[in-house]
Formats: sequence, C-alpha cells, structure tokens
Amino acid sequence: MALFHLTSTQFTLTKFGYPQMPHRRLIAFASIDSTPNVVGTAQRRIQCSLPVTLEQSVDQAKLACRYAIGDGLTRLQLEFLLPLIGATDLDDWPGGIQQQFKAAVPIVSSLLNGLVEDEVVDDDSSYRKYFLDEGDATGVWEKDKIALVVFPTAESLPTIENLTTVADRPLLLLNPQWQAGQVISDFGFGDQRKQREKFVQSFSNVYFLKQIRILGEDVRLLKSYPGIWQVFVINKGGEVECLAREKEKPSYKRLQDILKEKKGNIANKGWFERLLDEFKFNKESLK
Repeated sequence: MALFHLTSTQFTLTKFGYPQMPHRRLIAFASIDSTPNVVGTAQRRIQCSLPVTLEQSVDQAKLACRYAIGDGLTRLQLEFLLPLIGATDLDDWPGGIQQQFKAAVPIVSSLLNGLVEDEVVDDDSSYRKYFLDEGDATGVWEKDKIALVVFPTAESLPTIENLTTVADRPLLLLNPQWQAGQVISDFGFGDQRKQREKFVQSFSNVYFLKQIRILGEDVRLLKSYPGIWQVFVINKGGEVECLAREKEKPSYKRLQDILKEKKGNIANKGWFERLLDEFKFNKESLK
C-alpha cells in the first residue's frame, strides 16, 4: 500500500467545474447555519440553499457531519460534486479516477480540518494516509478520533469494515464507487452480497450533492443532514429554483415527474426542442 502526500496546500479550492451563470438568484428556503458548534435539533432543522462554490459545499457538509456525529451517528456517507481539473472538450476526466483523486484531496483536507477537534490546522499531516487500492484511488485518512475513505469500492469493503472496530470513532465514506440494486451487483452474489449490502446500508446519507441532466434540464439533488432531499433546477439565466423536498431519495423516474410538473419546463417540450436545448447546453459547457 503506497503512501500519498498530497495536501490541501498543494491544490486550492475552486468553483464547481460546471458553467457558472452570473448573478444567480437562489429561490430556496433558508441558507445554511454557519455556526461551528452543534445546536439544538429544533434550531437546525432547516432547508439548505444550493451551494454555488466548492468551499460553500465543504462548509455545508462539515456542518452536516457535526450534526450527525452530535446525534450519535458514526457511519457517514457523503457525495460531493467534484471540481473539474484538466477537462478537455471530449472528456471531463481524461486522467480517470486518478485525476478525480487529485480533485478530491483538498475536499478531504478541508472537511476533516477541525471536524472532531477544536483546533484548526493548515494541513492534514496528523493523519495516517495510505491507499487501499492505488489503481482505484481508494485512499484512507485515519487517526484515533476519525477516519475517512475516499472512492471506496466493493472490493475494498472487507478492509473498510475493519476501520469500524474502533469504538465510537466516526468513519466517513466519500464518493463511493459501487452501484447497488443492479441485476449483476458490484457486491457479488449470495451471502456475500447480502453481507456487503447490509454493511453499506448501515451508513447514513449525511451529505449528497449531485448534478443530473434530465429531459434537457440541469438538475441538482441535495441532502444535508438532518434535512430532507431537495431537488433544484437551474433555469435559463442562472436562476436556481427548488422544485421539491422529498423524505426519501427520489428515483430517476420521480425526478422526471417533478420536472414535468413544473410550468414552462423544458421537460414538457417536444423532443426536437429538447435536442436543440441540449445542443446549446453542451456548447456553452465547452466555453
């Protein structure tokens, strides 16, 4: 297992790697609470605004983790929208998972900094850092009080399970690479599949931010503990609108239905109009 030495000081936080519309107006329910300490449940159960920068997303996720840990949760799962680095006209990630790992390193360093300890430091040198699988860029940050695995895979689950043996130590999984619920599962077959699925399901979705292109619409799906799932759409002109709040993670079909219910939505246009809109979106994305 090779050690890695990338730190947050070697790669600075950037805006999301997607077209950033100027002067966005957020149509949301409340902005996130920036208070660093965990507060009462009644005070913090608010809806979160959609983060515009990576730094805002990390702050939002860190607050969600603090709330979850304060509520006694120790198995946390997070999904970040990674900033694009080195993207080309043909491929967002020409360097594959290794390139994505470089984009994830500063997120991990910023997220862990001061998460379970009062002091805030300039780097993550106090962590033991190593790869579970260098080829899949499955990396671990570990110390006595907390551990994090970035890009965990189904093959690495037995080793990850060993990280849960430290009592009351939070374990964070960041951007898992497995696909659940398929006919041919990443978790294998029979009893092995059941055991691995049970282990994965023991982790709580504490933070989730994903971009999804559906029926010509630019959609963002957000969850920040202890809040529920929120569905945002970025309209023409860069206006961000929250279309729905869901108690459970909405399926792709449910997202389609939500979009079709929106008045004047692209989803209600004919296929040719949607094709033209998609072409325009891709053209703008390459600028």
